[in-house]
Amino acid sequence: MSEPRYPNESQEYRDAREALLKDEQELVDKTKALAEKRRGLPLGGELKEDYVFQWANEGKVGEKVKFSELFGDKNSLLLYSFMFGPNWDNPCPNCTSLVDGFDRSWYGVNQQAAFVAIAKAPPERINAWAKQRDWSQIALVSGFESPYQADYKCQEGSDDDMQLPVMHVFTKRDGKIYHFWGTETMSNHVDTVWPFWNLMDFTPEGRPNFETVPQKFRSKFLEENYLNKE
Repeated sequence: MSEPRYPNESQEYRDAREALLKDEQELVDKTKALAEKRRGLPLGGELKEDYVFQWANEGKVGEKVKFSELFGDKNSLLLYSFMFGPNWDNPCPNCTSLVDGFDRSWYGVNQQAAFVAIAKAPPERINAWAKQRDWSQIALVSGFESPYQADYKCQEGSDDDMQLPVMHVFTKRDGKIYHFWGTETMSNHVDTVWPFWNLMDFTPEGRPNFETVPQKFRSKFLEENYLNKE
């Protein structure tokens, strides 16, 4: 048995904590093993077309950019599609929570792989939301005039407002672009990189029993068409 480590802790706590530590290490090991399996996937399908998007970052809003150009000098591209349709009042609060974190992680990730967030809303609306949230690093594009979201299952059918949250990864091989991996579960689909839920897991109370992260705004479109949908 290990000796107590923190002020006034009991031996009972230390014993239980040491047992839990073994479980935590097993989880880390399993996550790494899963990532290794993911890296071993065969190539997915070749990119359907070199989609044309519009930049939504300040200073180049509305400028055209091809899918292939999003890679820059990298061979991998993470492309997160967040829920913000053309007729939404506000984006999805959960997606906003994720992109809040992605924006601050962008610089480090971008040293190894291109990292872009896309939404179906027009570029001007994405840019306005980015300024409201103080997103200043992550590359932002609009798929407003592109079939990308429909082709890659980032929306329900042909309805551009029925957006879905999806992380896709693409890779360049021998001058061609291929799909490598994409989330195929909804809800907490990129759980391991979502700060809110993971931080709540560290607390005695655990994860709150609600569907959306607390925000200072509401998304009435989401509430009416997703959360309250029968």
